[in-house]
Amino acid sequence: MTNRTLLLIFLVALLAALPLTTPLAVGLAAGKQLSFAKARGTIWRGEVRRAGLGPLTLGDLSVGLDPLALLTGQTKITIRAAGGDVKGAGRIALTRRSPGVEGFTGSLPLTALGLSGSLTGDLTAREVTAVFDDGACREAAGDIAAVVHGLGANPVALRGRPVCQGAVLALPLAGTAEGMALDLVVRLRADGRYSLEATVKTTDPAFGAMLAAEGFTSVPGGYSRTSEGKLA
Repeated sequence: MTNRTLLLIFLVALLAALPLTTPLAVGLAAGKQLSFAKARGTIWRGEVRRAGLGPLTLGDLSVGLDPLALLTGQTKITIRAAGGDVKGAGRIALTRRSPGVEGFTGSLPLTALGLSGSLTGDLTAREVTAVFDDGACREAAGDIAAVVHGLGANPVALRGRPVCQGAVLALPLAGTAEGMALDLVVRLRADGRYSLEATVKTTDPAFGAMLAAEGFTSVPGGYSRTSEGKLA
């Protein structure tokens, strides 16, 4: 073990003794759109009640430092979310300039990422890793799926895998139902900006009229709509 690693462990141990409200206050002072009703414990092991990040309701969080990661000179925080838009558990890895998520299994509503109108659905993740470094997507892995309602009588089941597209993390999802194909692509940047591109390929004029009313525009072979926003 190098001296640098020992120093990192020592410094993190000092931070771990601080009340959990201290790093949360630092995040608020840095301009992050973080909110919470109550925090108790330390970052070694603590709880945050009614947390939110920008438009996302995170609910109640259980957090704690990963001691095994410290032995390799890394800082990772295990986190479990319940009672809000985001439900699930994983690890937050702190890199030089941007945090990443490792081994996340859970769900969040697609409306939190720009899906709107009569279209609704949940994005589910299984063992998803998405790591940013120096503001660019460096690693993406795992499985994602979604069930979208509002396109006909039956829901559309979508599947995909996260990938890095240059500096951007992309979550492409695709599926078919009732003579149409639906593609959703969520793109996330390290600064919290996101976009959701929805493309429906169909020759059914009834779908075309409905999609036009939802703000979709005609493209070769179907209809498309893009929404943008920022998480934090």
